[in-house]
Amino acid sequence: MAKVTHLYVHLPFCQRRCHYCDFYSTAGPLALAPAYTDALLGEFEAAALLFGSLKTVYLGGGTPTLLGEALLVKMLTPLLEKSAAGAEVTVEANPGTVTPRLAASLAAARVNRVSLGVQSFNARLRANLGRAGSAAPVAGAIAALREAGIKNLGLDLIFGIPGQSFSDLEEDLHRALALKPKHLSCYELSVRDGSAFQRRWQKELKQQSAHAPLYYETVVDVLEGAGYQWYETSNFALPGWECRHNLAYWLGADYLGLGAGAWSTVGLKRWRNREDLGAYIDGGHGEQRFRETLSPAQKAAERVILGLRLQEGIPFAGCGGAIDDLQLNLLQRNGFLETDDGKIYLTRAGQFVANEVLARLLQNWEEHGAGGQGAA
Repeated sequence: MAKVTHLYVHLPFCQRRCHYCDFYSTAGPLALAPAYTDALLGEFEAAALLFGSLKTVYLGGGTPTLLGEALLVKMLTPLLEKSAAGAEVTVEANPGTVTPRLAASLAAARVNRVSLGVQSFNARLRANLGRAGSAAPVAGAIAALREAGIKNLGLDLIFGIPGQSFSDLEEDLHRALALKPKHLSCYELSVRDGSAFQRRWQKELKQQSAHAPLYYETVVDVLEGAGYQWYETSNFALPGWECRHNLAYWLGADYLGLGAGAWSTVGLKRWRNREDLGAYIDGGHGEQRFRETLSPAQKAAERVILGLRLQEGIPFAGCGGAIDDLQLNLLQRNGFLETDDGKIYLTRAGQFVANEVLARLLQNWEEHGAGGQGAA
């Protein structure tokens, strides 16, 4: 089996949980952070035989930068000893946690990419999301990171927020562009069914869902007009600054996830660590809440689902019998898909309705080939 070269590290600590968030995280004091760091490094050591020379390392959360420079450097040092020269090393950050000292420590530890969670610059919309703090620290955080030598900076924005107007969205986009990031991720707000957030904003979320296609077009038009390439469904980058770690996911590469609640996919095996901070610290980092063996048909279908998110598309090779040929022809005739030189890719029209296109394209697999899951 080929060695894993992409690593995700989950740090679930937050100042407080945003109301819409569905990732595993815990809010409050950081008393458990040192023990968690030790447990995470123990999991890394236990999995050492799986790793090749790492090409990407991604610290996500949660809010990784809440841990402070000492714990982050302690964690990064052994991880990066297994990394190749020129590896992409990303840390997610809340702008309010980034100080000049933290920025300098990250740069010294070989972090070369930082993704800043902004979501919105608008105080009213941030409050509707339950987002802690204001957006005021964003400019200072970017200045500190650039001064430390970290040039590859990304911003995350959300559209479809309850109470958001088209002018609010345009203002968020223009304020983000004024900071000249290399990368922008713009996600439609996703809310778990039955959540307290959904119940609180049910009427507004329905209204925003109706506006989502026009919001999406606004995002694409503004960012492409500013020179960013729409290289993936929700992601935009200046040429050459695409996120290599996420590209690995979309291209179907193996990856290992460390930490409570982290997912891993290696070959045809997929598993998720337990979402239990205390159990993880107490030596349960090898315990898995979920595990399955993917069938070749599942792997092929995922190759289509993930790969077609990319503007460049994917080769037909490796798609197996996942694609419904009848739907493929219909989608081509209606201008949503193109095939060329052994590749399949979404047209511009198809990118705006990617989920619907993929559902149709995989219709045959979903109806007849979705068996073979091996959950244990």
